[in-house]
Amino acid sequence: MNQKEAQRNQIHNLQKQIAAMEREIEQLYAERKNLVMESEYLLMSFLESSEEQPMNTSAYLSELDTIMMTQKEFPKHAKVACQGVEGAYSNQAAEQFFEQPEIQYYTQFEEIFQAVEDGRVEYGVLPIENSTAGSVAQVYDLMRRHNFYIIKDTQVVVRHNLLSAGATSMEQLTDVFSHVQALDQCMKLREEYPHITFHEYANTAMAAKFVAEENNPHYAALASAKCAKLYDMHILKPDVQDVSGNTTRFICISKTPGFCPNANRISLCFTVPHKPGSLYHILHKFALNNLNLCKLESRPYPEKKFEYMFYLDIEGKSSDYQVRWLLNDLNNQLEYFKFLGNYNEIVPEV
Repeated sequence: MNQKEAQRNQIHNLQKQIAAMEREIEQLYAERKNLVMESEYLLMSFLESSEEQPMNTSAYLSELDTIMMTQKEFPKHAKVACQGVEGAYSNQAAEQFFEQPEIQYYTQFEEIFQAVEDGRVEYGVLPIENSTAGSVAQVYDLMRRHNFYIIKDTQVVVRHNLLSAGATSMEQLTDVFSHVQALDQCMKLREEYPHITFHEYANTAMAAKFVAEENNPHYAALASAKCAKLYDMHILKPDVQDVSGNTTRFICISKTPGFCPNANRISLCFTVPHKPGSLYHILHKFALNNLNLCKLESRPYPEKKFEYMFYLDIEGKSSDYQVRWLLNDLNNQLEYFKFLGNYNEIVPEV
């Protein structure tokens, strides 16, 4: 046997040993989980039958229980903050969340978080991800800096239209205005008309209102058909989004948790140590508990250069034993860990 074959065999044997150790670790971890769940069940039974409080009750689980107990029922009417102006897609999302929302419009996403925090409104509506352009990075970055709970989410089918105030043909256009996400969702249109300059604007509906007020025959906006009616504009080209099923997911946030008996999605935020395998070991816990990950997002953590904040969505209820145990475990293990909410999706009537 030559030296290369010997090294190859040695590597193969080491890999077999590592795989065997990982199987043993998984088995031990599963046994530990069962013991913790049994212990928590006995603890809850003890609390139900006794007025005494055990000394080793988890502070985090007590905090989680307090959150659950202070939940309020989701209302049909409420003061709601949205970004943009009337006709924005967040306007449509708010109408899916509430039967009669009293909407206050703001220019920036951060103003929505602030309005919820200081009590000017009860709820805020924010876009969080799009099926074509991906996550709304600005909203994720703001989530780290503000205190709130996600209490509902919904999906809005986004159909972009090219709206003009006076142009009757594409050749007349020189400038198109819209939100950066809308521009990213209409790349084929941008490639088809290279003579047009596309400009980022704070919001699709605000862009439509701007073009309508300018009344410039060389200007157009990418926005909803509702904006065409609201601002008396002409639909020069309908449905210009790259993907026909283009959909944006919106969240509804509140200063306090909402009541959600059918909650099936949990959102979390955390950091991990800056060393090899840290994220793997955290994600492995979800697999061991048979919890499905719906989304994993990473964003820069400015306070720690080239480190990242992770946002994670899972399927589950915070009242389930295995979920409670896992949340408590993560809270104890991680330097930064935040429970963002346990909620369900509102499906609009077709």
